[in-house]
Amino acid sequence: MTDAVIFDRDGVLAEFDLQGAHRELSGLLPFGLEQLGAHLRDWAPRAQAIVDAASERVFWDSFWAHLCQAHGLDEGVRGQLCRFEPRRTLRAFADARPALEQARRHGYRVGVLSNFTLLDLPGSLEALGLGELVDAALSAAVIGAAKPRPEAYQAMARALGVAPEACLFVDDRPECVEGARQVGMRAWLLDRKGKSTEKNRLRGLGELFDVSRERP
Repeated sequence: MTDAVIFDRDGVLAEFDLQGAHRELSGLLPFGLEQLGAHLRDWAPRAQAIVDAASERVFWDSFWAHLCQAHGLDEGVRGQLCRFEPRRTLRAFADARPALEQARRHGYRVGVLSNFTLLDLPGSLEALGLGELVDAALSAAVIGAAKPRPEAYQAMARALGVAPEACLFVDDRPECVEGARQVGMRAWLLDRKGKSTEKNRLRGLGELFDVSRERP
């Protein structure tokens, strides 16, 4: 029996608009998004973890200050970078809201479990217009464990007040799907590009409730 449906965010409910981010940042930074990503990966382990909206603001303001100092960028640029809202670069897939609404109509609890640690997860879901459809949202930073570690799935099930065996899980990474199965969840791989040979896969979220009665 299914009591809850758990979705990954990135690649499942939403994706980053990298072109939009490039348009906003290209006139401010002396390098592109690839190098910006490298700076973020270097900075993030040394920074305060993002566990809510306030810590997200502290993280990004500190990161931009560090970056500007390292590259000799002036206060005007730093001010503009601090006004950049990374969550605005997220775009919900067209099938995301209908899938969440359908889960609610079935009477399922709805969770979002994400390994992405650079944004406040509940705040990002609100920005996407999906927040009111989600009962619990947990990131790896909040849990202290990332998928596919069992602790991540178990924490999500506890937050939803259900047993792992009563959860249906959807992710776009095969190892995360397998991790969910290892704790007893029914799990499906979302393969939007049609490249996987996984038997139990979905091409879109619209297929989820057509196949959810079968056990992967």
